[in-house]
Amino acid sequence: MFGDVLTLLEEGNLSRAAERRNITQPAFSRRIRAFEDWVGMPLLDRAPNRVGLHPTLDANADEIRATIRRIEELRARLRSAGAGTARLVVVTQHALAARITPDALGAIHRVEPTMTMRLRTMNREDCVSFFVRGDADLLMIYEARGFPPLPFDDSISRRVWMPDTLIPVCGGAMRHSLASDQKPKGRFAIIRYPEDSHFGQLVSRSGNETAMMAAGGHVVVETAFSVAALELALAGIGVAWIPHSMCIRKLASGELVNLGAHFGLIPLDVSLFHAKKNRQAQQIVAQL
Repeated sequence: MFGDVLTLLEEGNLSRAAERRNITQPAFSRRIRAFEDWVGMPLLDRAPNRVGLHPTLDANADEIRATIRRIEELRARLRSAGAGTARLVVVTQHALAARITPDALGAIHRVEPTMTMRLRTMNREDCVSFFVRGDADLLMIYEARGFPPLPFDDSISRRVWMPDTLIPVCGGAMRHSLASDQKPKGRFAIIRYPEDSHFGQLVSRSGNETAMMAAGGHVVVETAFSVAALELALAGIGVAWIPHSMCIRKLASGELVNLGAHFGLIPLDVSLFHAKKNRQAQQIVAQL
């Protein structure tokens, strides 16, 4: 919350501040309203055709910045003086928590066996906001190769943990009804991600979903959770786009069939981010 106010002061514009915090403007506006409720006065001057900084906020900008920085310094001191053992907060997407994040936490445990780790799982947008607010030491998310990266400045370090791929798969009775070339015959069902979800945007922007529709696909289920999409595909409900790392064992066992040869693949990177000023996170990542 405090970081949002600082960003608003620095940018002086609601849209630019929301973009810098990597969230939508309505979501950023709700956060500012929550802070306004806490303070008991408006921070923004909301006119019919414009939104600007309230004069009182502008007049007290320097004091507000100094107060927020003192609060953040106090929080850092309290955390470091806490239980006597080092603690690392990792925030990641639900899709990564199913398969890849456990391997990453295991690697961290091997280099720092006394480290206490706290894992938070959210959707991608909330993960980024949680990290930007300073509530997590490490951010682990998917990034699609060929698409714009997250607009972090040079205060944030990025490392590719491993490559992955989003692939279309089917299972259950549906895999037995495929043609000899492993392509669905006639009309077939699709398990779709919502358009406002990260995977939904990737599939839509890649044009792969359009190709599936042209080949006879029709949506029967929509879900934002890849773990649910995987289970639905295994049950033969339809074709679903699943990270290869999440379904590799099911592909090897024959429970799932990879339809990427017909409908394309979406190359991904599992990226790891930390603030360069976070020495603990920097040291751990350097050892991995």
